[in-house]
Amino acid sequence: MTTNATPGNLAPLAPKTGLGSNYAWLIVVACIGFYAIPVGVVGNTSGVFLTPVMKETGWDRTTASLYMTLQPWVAALCTPFAAKIMAKYNPRWVLTITAALYGLATIWTAYATQPWEWHAYGVIYGICCSFFMFFAVPTLINAWFRKGAGVALGVAGATLSLIAALCSPWAQSMIATSGWRSARLVFGIIITVIPTILTALFVRRDPASMGVLPYGAEAQSAASSDAPGASVQDGATLDQARRSFSFYLLILVAGFFVLCAAFFQQIPSFAATGPLGAAAGALAVSIVMIGSTIGKFLLGWMSDKIGSMATGVFAALCGALGVAMAFFSGANVTVFYIGMGIFGIGFAALTVVAPMLAREGFGTANYSDIYQWVSTGIFIFSGAAALIYAQIFDLTKKFDAAFILVIVMYVLTAVFIPIIVKNARKSWAKA
Repeated sequence: MTTNATPGNLAPLAPKTGLGSNYAWLIVVACIGFYAIPVGVVGNTSGVFLTPVMKETGWDRTTASLYMTLQPWVAALCTPFAAKIMAKYNPRWVLTITAALYGLATIWTAYATQPWEWHAYGVIYGICCSFFMFFAVPTLINAWFRKGAGVALGVAGATLSLIAALCSPWAQSMIATSGWRSARLVFGIIITVIPTILTALFVRRDPASMGVLPYGAEAQSAASSDAPGASVQDGATLDQARRSFSFYLLILVAGFFVLCAAFFQQIPSFAATGPLGAAAGALAVSIVMIGSTIGKFLLGWMSDKIGSMATGVFAALCGALGVAMAFFSGANVTVFYIGMGIFGIGFAALTVVAPMLAREGFGTANYSDIYQWVSTGIFIFSGAAALIYAQIFDLTKKFDAAFILVIVMYVLTAVFIPIIVKNARKSWAKA
């Protein structure tokens, strides 16, 4: 990863004897700004808006959810370019601009009346999230943390889940009282103002740009470095990673995680069309987010303490168990809710386990170069998710096949993770 400050970076806000490596936690605050707030408020509550939009417009589920497919596929195409832009220009202002643009585009959807407007929104959303959704947070945290990276990822991710848990019933309430357009407008304003401010205030490229140490770096490492804030890093080059089977298996596992996580957007509709009811579905989204909040803290801590392999297997098995419980719950709301809570732990794996698997397997030296390809894979799978689940329902008029698919993917992920960790380092450790 690049450790040199770009032209245009402001002077360091803290000397080496001041804030020092503790500034890393303000980077986490910035990540909450440009990532957790917009995704938590709007991205993870999109399923609540889907049915009201369909009822008002008369569109089928595939048409109404097509923007969810366009968004990640556009992001997949844009991620390599986003990585180059982030490396060349000041990420502080790049992320500020993309956060503001995404918020303004969301406000626009409050007034949309035609499918093409939502499709255009999906394109704008995809361009913006190629910067902030899966790439920027792991890259910044990898640069700023030499220890505690799992916890830092967990804090950012858990904040997202907590926000989504609060916003889902809030959205449902606003939709019931004022309509989905008013709810969309309020959420759009929130994700325009707050993320823009936090991102502009706190994002900095890396410790070297401020003359400080990464969080957890040893003092003697800095003393032996040529530049302030640099630290000894090792890991695979991108070429070495590409020659490893584990690199492609990591992309597949990250893809499975996002396919499984995306399934939660179908939960409100699943409950609304069955004996559980719409209210149970809306509450289930909050329960998933609460489980995910706890899960992200837990998985982050576990990754730092016992490694990403055991943590990833645990998360995948929790996901499989939770989805199975929900599937077989019938009209039993209690079992359904418990299953959704456990599923939340599997849901959390996308933002914690996948980045830590890349870090543990391929090292930190060229993390951003490697993880941009994992991010691209995540977006490709994410784009397929909305289409897959919509087509399953449109063809079968039920969600049974979707539940089975998610359970199988979680089980396969639990099998693949040990293979990734055990074989990834062979691609570069002896080089």
